[in-house]
Amino acid sequence: MTTTAKRMISGSQLTGSATTYYTAPTLTKAVIKSAQLTNTTAAPISATLYLVPLSGTAGVTNTFISAQPIAVGETYNCPEIINSVIEAGGFVQALGNGLTLTMSGIEIV
Repeated sequence: MTTTAKRMISGSQLTGSATTYYTAPTLTKAVIKSAQLTNTTAAPISATLYLVPLSGTAGVTNTFISAQPIAVGETYNCPEIINSVIEAGGFVQALGNGLTLTMSGIEIV
């Protein structure tokens, strides 16, 4: 078993629809250790984040953050997803038009 620390999402700007920003590689589990949503726009924005299993779709059963308001200039540290495991092929989707998402963790092969 090999464990590798990794920057899973390096400052991706979110859109207004659920988009995939990270997918756990084949035969790999990922554990989220840090995640932030930052608002550098001129208006408050709400963020929604999903941890979706392989072959799944974003929806109410895999919503971890739902319409979390992020104020202008605020960074939200996403405690809801810390230590969450993403199985092989599972993925992170998010929406929040204009917010920046970063995420770090470990991948276990």
